[in-house]
Amino acid sequence: MQALKESNPGTVVEWRLLESMVPGTHLFQRVFWAFKPCIDGFRHCRPLITIDGTHLYGKYKGTLLIAMGTDANFQLFPLAFAGVEGENNESWSWFMACIRARVTDRKGLCVISDRHASILAAMEEVGSGWEEPNAYHKYCTRHLASNVNSKFKSVVIKNVFGKAAIARQKKKFDYYINKIGDLNVGARRYLMEIPYSKWSIHHDGGFRFGVKTTNMSEVFNGVLKGARCLPITALVQMNFFRVNSYFATRQSWSKKRLKEGHEYSEKAMKTIEANMEKAMHHEVISFDSDAIGLYQVRTGRGRRKSGKGGNSHTVNLMSKTCTCEKLKIYKLPCSHILAVCRHRSLSHSDFVDSFFRIAEYRLSYLKCFAPILDPCH
Repeated sequence: MQALKESNPGTVVEWRLLESMVPGTHLFQRVFWAFKPCIDGFRHCRPLITIDGTHLYGKYKGTLLIAMGTDANFQLFPLAFAGVEGENNESWSWFMACIRARVTDRKGLCVISDRHASILAAMEEVGSGWEEPNAYHKYCTRHLASNVNSKFKSVVIKNVFGKAAIARQKKKFDYYINKIGDLNVGARRYLMEIPYSKWSIHHDGGFRFGVKTTNMSEVFNGVLKGARCLPITALVQMNFFRVNSYFATRQSWSKKRLKEGHEYSEKAMKTIEANMEKAMHHEVISFDSDAIGLYQVRTGRGRRKSGKGGNSHTVNLMSKTCTCEKLKIYKLPCSHILAVCRHRSLSHSDFVDSFFRIAEYRLSYLKCFAPILDPCH
């Protein structure tokens, strides 16, 4: 850890040690680390992190805690790590306190996690910096769906819950939550006791950018495949080299895309282009367009399957809203707004969140890692 800090100044390391019965010695309990390039790069990622814990196995037990961001291309962004004795209130509270104090003090940060009791306690701790409006804690819908399935032993209810969780419009959410009630009154009551804002995309307020699960953190477990049975020193070393490799690859990608003159990340651009294709089949009707830019957009089916299209949505250019709610949720222009932009010969750039710009993507991975110094030199 000292070598990491010396070769990569600004890298954060925090220790938690226990007193030993041997004078002058301590016992290792926990260690937290965050690499300087990750700390700097996260400022250019969306204000969103997912957190998760994964068990270490082999001779040395314990848990690896992980915090992941999401970059402009909708891919994971490694942020912070900790080797701890296990998932408990103290270890999660300590991990989250380290992130707040040493990694990011961004306000309005969205944190997505499973509903582990220790995480809930850490996020609700008074004065932690993670209470609203400093941060907004949301639940992984996949974990909650699994809880629903385990409690009510019904794949059907689980699937309907999944549809309710991703429903963007109130009428669709109400339909699915009522359907759950028809299937099992207890299941509906169970879900009503959990604040809708914690798991429903419609009630979210746009804080989670449409991200539904903690998959980002869990995917990184795959990046560390084969490392979880190693001693902590070797685990940290492997973590360092693989995060460096991850950065180097994306430095090359972002540089190439910026050189080619692209304005947005590849994934964001594909979403916009798909919505543009839909917009070609929409009809735009003006309502008081000079004053507040109010429009009704009637959707056409185009190439989409039967049952799609034939709906009407209201677009307000001044307030940058659409009744489909996609702009609020995903921070990218929906087909209805794009149809209005085409109708008015306006640029759609004002409706794209700045975190999707290729310039931000480039800055996320701009800082380079430095090789660890040889202790013999």
